[in-house]
Amino acid sequence: MAQEAIKKKKMDLSKAERGIWLVKVPNYVAELWEKSPSEMQVATMRMQKSETGNTEPAKVNLILSPELMQMAPGKPIAAEHELKLCKTIKGARLTGIFSTIDDSDSAMEGWITHKMECLPVCNDQYLKMKQHSLRGVKPTRVAEPLNNIVKNYKPVSNHAHNKDDNRRKKDGASKTLSKENIMDMLFQAFEKHQYYTLKDLQFITKQSVFVLKAILKDIGDYSKDPAHRQMWELKEEYRHYQQPDETK
Repeated sequence: MAQEAIKKKKMDLSKAERGIWLVKVPNYVAELWEKSPSEMQVATMRMQKSETGNTEPAKVNLILSPELMQMAPGKPIAAEHELKLCKTIKGARLTGIFSTIDDSDSAMEGWITHKMECLPVCNDQYLKMKQHSLRGVKPTRVAEPLNNIVKNYKPVSNHAHNKDDNRRKKDGASKTLSKENIMDMLFQAFEKHQYYTLKDLQFITKQSVFVLKAILKDIGDYSKDPAHRQMWELKEEYRHYQQPDETK
């Protein structure tokens, strides 16, 4: 039954060739138009042709009626508006307007030939409206007085535990042992392995590179063997391990 009812509906195409202007109006104008009665004249349009001919579009003004302005007595509203005309490009797809009343047969009202934007004219009445609207706007952030003292926690660049760790590292690095103690630590290390890099010996003794090099020059040899490149070993007079027997 529903499909049969849809098929029986007809469309009125008597206004199909009519051109329609699509105008985007401000919110305050749209609200007044919605509140106004259907028989009230809400505005008038005034068109003025350009002096240069067809090179520029005509100047169109929209003036709200005094009856409409009386519907908002306590709120100043700009009465005169200018319509910025933008004619549709030839060859572009047009938009059609359709209407239905009480679920009856639909009708085509016409095609949108012009698109316009409604902008208020900058005069004294418009400035009063802007001042009134700005006074009614409440700021999103409001300063509130404080009765109690608020503690401000400033950001810390270096925490206490980090300072303690750095202090311990500096204290450990600053303790320079005697030459005899460093030599004892080196001899104990070479008893475990024959070759060491300078970085490994520095990690074991916790001494600076300059101190280690001065001592290693006395008790050690810098290996020239490709298998132990950039490594140190004890001199022959300080070695305790047996040399391999070459006669075997």
